[in-house]
Amino acid sequence: MLKLRVIDLSTDVAGAFGTKLLAASGAAVIKVEPPEGDPTRRAHARPGDGPDAGVLFAYLNTGKRSAVIDAADEGQRERLLRLLATAELIVESGAPGEWAARGVDLQALRRRRPGLVVCSVTPFGQDGPRAGWRATALTALAAGGEMALCGELDQPPLKTAGHQAHYQAGLHVFASSLTALLAARTGGPGDHIDISIQEVQAASLEGFGPGSMVRGSDSERTGNQARAIWGIYPCADGYVGVAAMARQTGSVYECIGHPELIGDPAYANLLVNPEGNELVSALITEWTLSRTGQEIFEASQEHRAPFSLIPSPRDLLEWPPLVEAGFWRTLDHPVLGRHTIPGLPFSLDGDGGQFSRAPLLGEHTDEVLSELEPAGSAAAGVDAPEHEGVAAPLLDGIRVLDLTQVWAGPYATRFLADMGADVVHIEGPTFADAVRGLGRSDDPRSFNKSSYFNEYNRNKRGLSLDLQRPEGLEAFRRMVVEADVVIENWSSGVAERLGVDYPQLRALNPRIVMVQMPGFAQSGVEAQRVGFGPTIEQMGGLVALQGYEGGPPHKSGISYGDPTGGIMAAGATMLALLRREESGEGGHIVVRQRDNIIGLAGEFMLAESIGRPLPTRTGNRDPQHAPHNAYRTRDDGDRWQLDMLGARLSEFTESWLTIAVESDEQWEALRGVIGDSRLDDPAYAALDGRHAAEDAIDAVIDEWARDREHNEAAAELQAAGVSAAPVLTPLMLTRDEHLAARGFYTTYDHPEAGEQTTTRPVWRLAERPFEGVGPAPCFGEHNAEVLREFAGYNEAQIAALAEAGVITDAPAG
Repeated sequence: MLKLRVIDLSTDVAGAFGTKLLAASGAAVIKVEPPEGDPTRRAHARPGDGPDAGVLFAYLNTGKRSAVIDAADEGQRERLLRLLATAELIVESGAPGEWAARGVDLQALRRRRPGLVVCSVTPFGQDGPRAGWRATALTALAAGGEMALCGELDQPPLKTAGHQAHYQAGLHVFASSLTALLAARTGGPGDHIDISIQEVQAASLEGFGPGSMVRGSDSERTGNQARAIWGIYPCADGYVGVAAMARQTGSVYECIGHPELIGDPAYANLLVNPEGNELVSALITEWTLSRTGQEIFEASQEHRAPFSLIPSPRDLLEWPPLVEAGFWRTLDHPVLGRHTIPGLPFSLDGDGGQFSRAPLLGEHTDEVLSELEPAGSAAAGVDAPEHEGVAAPLLDGIRVLDLTQVWAGPYATRFLADMGADVVHIEGPTFADAVRGLGRSDDPRSFNKSSYFNEYNRNKRGLSLDLQRPEGLEAFRRMVVEADVVIENWSSGVAERLGVDYPQLRALNPRIVMVQMPGFAQSGVEAQRVGFGPTIEQMGGLVALQGYEGGPPHKSGISYGDPTGGIMAAGATMLALLRREESGEGGHIVVRQRDNIIGLAGEFMLAESIGRPLPTRTGNRDPQHAPHNAYRTRDDGDRWQLDMLGARLSEFTESWLTIAVESDEQWEALRGVIGDSRLDDPAYAALDGRHAAEDAIDAVIDEWARDREHNEAAAELQAAGVSAAPVLTPLMLTRDEHLAARGFYTTYDHPEAGEQTTTRPVWRLAERPFEGVGPAPCFGEHNAEVLREFAGYNEAQIAALAEAGVITDAPAG
């Protein structure tokens, strides 16, 4: 799919996962490692295993070559510089300034190679007071806002399974790097991309983020049942999930045998009428407990009700639709043996990517070095002329027709719009984007004031067009001729029924890229299954892995399948546009959102396939680190959950601190900070001893933390070299001094909603300074100008469409 040379200097999950996706897409990726090997080689390895038996490394580095080059050695450093000079893309995760201090100046290399793209992915970004802080899977999740939303209110905030904060950031590495490379290959300069793992999450907080930014409302843990038709239920042989929006409520009631609820206004919308949740929850529980998960799954398909199973890694490895679709890839490894990994969650013109096993440590060192030019050539080059003036946005000139709704699709196109693409968000006069209705009030224009809709559709233009009318379809087809990308997340088969599937679009415009985002599949037995973000997360296996010790599987605090699927779709779109630069033709992308979630827990799948399953539902504890938990700190105040009119509903006062001790040295540092003699037991000096006494150790830390302010406690521990971070809620993020120093929050004026606070683009670019954010469109706001520019319509034609109701400036119904 892709012709690209990448050097992976990263030492964490985020960089490795982003470059793994590039390798599977055809890029030639070289993993540069120190003599002792990348740190991820030691993750999930058994005692006594060598550097080639680590499960996490084996998953994250498929398709790459490994070269051991010691940057601390002057001679080897010169070879590294020559190697870096051969790359189009360099991905690194070092602390800001770390590589330059080691004699590897990536910015100097960029001056010599104007088209070079460098992507830096770090816990807190390249500047700001926390830029030098370290982070683990636990502390990175805590700092970004997502952990504060996950778990039960009578228990600590809950870590999601694996390395989700880093995996999310890895998706951004993939998508942002391809976007910058497209700009460089089409005449612009390369760039330095600064990705903060904290900001990746802070921009992905569903409705909780906009609620904090726009209304000053805070949120905390939502539990396993946010409302009756949005939660997890016990069944006869385990657990099932359900996630229905208002328009699926009737299908749920039909499925559980209570159609009489459909006509009752008290139960039509449980967001508007929360008092109905108790009865509906009881009825669903009664129904699920009398049936097995498979019986529920089959009944829900019959009624198109969004119930889901919660499969384990073993269930997924044997899941017939995945096996039949060839999703799983089986590889042979000299140390791990035969093992199975997830494939790519998308296809481009049917191509599902390429995979080969992860490399042994230094396996390709001689091969890689033999390919270098002689010493003194590339590495000693002179600075190239600087790019004159301000570089154009990365996607300047790219036109996108956005047919998506709710979150996953609009989130994908938001990033394209943030990078300069002209994105037209298309809604039907009788089928407005569903999230325009969130937070509706008596205001007849409230459909333009939804903070949820406005956050994820900023920088776009709005068109209301009825594609079910011949006149609307004709207008859309004329627009396709002028577009670069068409993206939709409809149910499978809708595009074909409307006559806007890829073959028909390609006949109009051979350069068009069409992106489809089914929940499960575009064809086959799963194609018609209904699913939203929580359904995707549950069916993708993540929920089965996470939960409190001894407790049920637990959902994430947000609809996690949506933002992750959206970023994958953005990256796949860039991949197709890059290929178009080589071939001149567009392409057809299908992003299967459930399969994307599986890939974010790939190490669990690999471990299961070789008979070494990883621990699951361990709460906040970790098999390789101890202590490793969330600790209650001093209460704070002035944080309220507000209703849509700003009235206070409930106050939040809890604050929490996460601590992850990664080594015996960090344990000694922690002891020094806490200064409690109860931690002086010699047995605690080793990991096994700390694991054996984890309850006792946690009790001491709990006492120490309870009277401390969580930001100050984290700073004290970080200064001592211990990984720690406060658990930040959405509102706490808006008050966070580090994000303020980085200018993460900004404002814009909306024509009807007024001044709005939003997040700045997550992809920070050195060559393309941030110039502000534009508002989301009002419903049908740009009907006339879009039809003039894209379809060539004159004023009389536009007026006729309006008169016929084919275009409108307000939703009908």
